[in-house]
Amino acid sequence: MIGREADLAEIKAQLSSHRLVTLTGSGGVGKTRLSIEAGRGLLERYPDGVWLAELAPLNDAQLVTSIIGEVLGANLNATAGALDALVSTLRTRQLLLIIDNCEHVIAEAARVVEALMRMCPRVSILASSRERLAIAGESIIRVPSLPAPQPSEAVTAARAPDYAAVRLFVERATALGCGFALTDANAATVASICRRLDGIPLAIELAVPRLKVLPVEQLADGLDARFQLLTGGSRTALPRQQTLHALIDWSYGLLSEAEKTLVARLSVFLGGATLASIIAVAAGEEAPPGAIGDLLLSLVEKSLVQADLGGSECRYGLLESTRYYAVEKLADAARLRRRHAEHFAARLAQATAEWETMPTRQWVARYEPDIDNLRGALEWAFGPDGDGAVGLELVAHSHVLWAELGLILEHRRWVTTALEKAGKATPPDVAARLLSWQAGDVRELDDPADYEEAMRAANLYRNLGDGFHEGRVLLRAGTTRLLPDSADQGEDLLHKAHALLRPFGTTKTLARCLSALASARLFAGDLARARSLHREALDVYRDLGEGFG
Repeated sequence: MIGREADLAEIKAQLSSHRLVTLTGSGGVGKTRLSIEAGRGLLERYPDGVWLAELAPLNDAQLVTSIIGEVLGANLNATAGALDALVSTLRTRQLLLIIDNCEHVIAEAARVVEALMRMCPRVSILASSRERLAIAGESIIRVPSLPAPQPSEAVTAARAPDYAAVRLFVERATALGCGFALTDANAATVASICRRLDGIPLAIELAVPRLKVLPVEQLADGLDARFQLLTGGSRTALPRQQTLHALIDWSYGLLSEAEKTLVARLSVFLGGATLASIIAVAAGEEAPPGAIGDLLLSLVEKSLVQADLGGSECRYGLLESTRYYAVEKLADAARLRRRHAEHFAARLAQATAEWETMPTRQWVARYEPDIDNLRGALEWAFGPDGDGAVGLELVAHSHVLWAELGLILEHRRWVTTALEKAGKATPPDVAARLLSWQAGDVRELDDPADYEEAMRAANLYRNLGDGFHEGRVLLRAGTTRLLPDSADQGEDLLHKAHALLRPFGTTKTLARCLSALASARLFAGDLARARSLHREALDVYRDLGEGFG
């Protein structure tokens, strides 16, 4: 199995020390194939064999015992006593029982398995389900999607097959006999397809046959309509495994109404979100704030929501294909998208304030994951159904995030869009921020017009009584004037900036101002004062946990 060598080894190791192992994971991730392949590799370990009971076709949970008994050749005459008869059949046998697709009959499957574990000491069970059975002694193995290259990675024909999702795509495409070959020219496109299909093997296998009629570039373009594109799976597969839509529909249909509501509302987030953000945006009558945490945990258990514990805060999100599906289910989308945009405008205002006193590495770890939420909110706000005023707030408060991530050109585009939308009704603080970003941070102030806009922004801040941001703009303007023909003017602006910033205490902007003043004194030949100011700047940076200056 492509990319599953480590998973197979883990299953075999767990079955050496646990009699019950459950594979959990999203639909289409390959739990069934993995179970069967593991069973094949374990035949010699179990004298009475390895047996597969497939529960997916069941519509009646009461038939779980009967299906298992039928597979094992047990004589189960009466439904009422079927479990006792099954236990009697298996009590002395040493075998591995694979019970596949438990999720839609989870309670009855758990009851049967618990009885077999308790009464049949030589029986081991390998179960697969989109959620755990939740019984004593159960060992959980979460089956992940296949790895795919990230957008930031440079992908070549030589490097792309390092990722299992790409290897699967290439192997299946080559087997079609349609002349497909992985090249440097198409490697990035193939990587994008695999990534956008979340590395889910079934989704990749549904996509590849389209190469018979579509170039790989058109296949990639068609993923926005993936539920129409990805149909026609194996004729021997279950109906729910023959289209991507049916696959997700199966999982969605097993949810409670509150869980369905939350899944739909999670579709407004791009790149996931923290619990606090989800409560702020997605909570409502059907999913009240106090219930969101438990609902998320349940959805993670059921493999509908992914929990990312790798950052500074746990983030929850949908796989991209699930998100496309959930968008179809979202009621009152306009209201939710507005709440999403307004929330991230407020979150970014908070982030900008925190940046001044928080170590940069810690700050970036906290806020970088929301860059796609910012992009989505901006697209909505400045789109035909959005609210430009919310867009102005988003742009006004997002400068630091764009700057820290090095996305200056993208930031400039949004500032330009915002200034085109701004008017007399724009709040003065928002207008001042837009002007200062346009004139003093997005550009280099080498154009006199930019310099004049920066000074206009400083005047707006002065009129608002916002000394900190006035000082910030003057710092930027003064730094750009530290040139041979304007050094005195530049140093004068820096002194004004310093006087405005000092009352606000220890901040990164104050440290930058001290560094700029040190440079001004160095240019003037005053080495002693330059050294003193530079040490002062270093002390501020160290107090902030930066360790540089």
